[in-house]
Amino acid sequence: MSAVNRLYRRARFFVRRVVNFDSERVLQFARQSARLSKAPLWWVVADMVWCSVRYETTFENYSEWDFRILKGRERKTYMTDPKSFHLSRRLNDDAQRAIFDDKLQFATRFGPELGREWIDLDKTDAAEFTDFVGRHARIIAKNPGGVGGNGITLVDSVEIDDAAAFRGRLLADRQTLVEQVLVQHPDMAALYPGSVNSLRMVSYLDPDGEVHVLAGVLKIGNGGVIDNFSNGGMYTMLDERGRAIHAASDEEGRPFAEHPATGTPITGFQVPLYDEVLALVDRLARRVPAFPYIGWDIAITPQGPVVIEGNHNSGVFQSKPSVSGIRRGLLPRYRAAMRF
Repeated sequence: MSAVNRLYRRARFFVRRVVNFDSERVLQFARQSARLSKAPLWWVVADMVWCSVRYETTFENYSEWDFRILKGRERKTYMTDPKSFHLSRRLNDDAQRAIFDDKLQFATRFGPELGREWIDLDKTDAAEFTDFVGRHARIIAKNPGGVGGNGITLVDSVEIDDAAAFRGRLLADRQTLVEQVLVQHPDMAALYPGSVNSLRMVSYLDPDGEVHVLAGVLKIGNGGVIDNFSNGGMYTMLDERGRAIHAASDEEGRPFAEHPATGTPITGFQVPLYDEVLALVDRLARRVPAFPYIGWDIAITPQGPVVIEGNHNSGVFQSKPSVSGIRRGLLPRYRAAMRF
């Protein structure tokens, strides 16, 4: 990409940020950074704006990766959400994105790797739904087009008194994908049993057919039924052997060397069956060659790892400097694999 194109892209991004400016949201992130660095709030806001142009950061990125305390040469090493979005648009075939946007299409395409039974309420009747509920202790209903953990209902089957009426409510809310709830590996449940604690594995299939793991992330729930960052969850980065490199952190930047609910150590936690996780990611990454850049959500069951979903516009995960002490991002790894 030429220098002119890069400048144009950054200018366009900055204009969009100004148009969609949410002052309360920006100040929320600015205050977090100001508390960390002891800098005046006005200075932090000005630096956030500068970084949005110079490094293509969102205001969330600026706060999440402690840009206020980083030097310029360190800031340059960070992958950001806008950079990831541009790569996704350039590398992935937009014409086939419904495979990943629609959870029902994804379940159909990746069925053997799901490790769980599922039904489509639009294609099954009340009797089939009642039979499905009777076979599974817990079920989860999803809006096939939902994102970020939205449009999800999780329920114990014994609590469903009238299966037909419950099915009607799900249909009314368009939660038409119903799945059995996965039972996670005991080691993963020990972290936090209230949610399925998953992995985000970001992969890239290069033109030579090699699969690169760009990031391995351990996501952990905390008070909710899902482990999403935006729903109270936390995350930490994994090394090449599946070991948690450092403490986890949540959206507010709080560090957790141990889980606050279970007391289970997070720093140094070893993800079970990690060799099998890598093998699964390698298979998944080759399934849809038109989408070489994907973030996979992986669950670990006692029988082995399974895929939850694939994200064609994967969020970016990196170590938080104030928690980890690591002041280098993953942009060099992305560049080496993708050759840009």
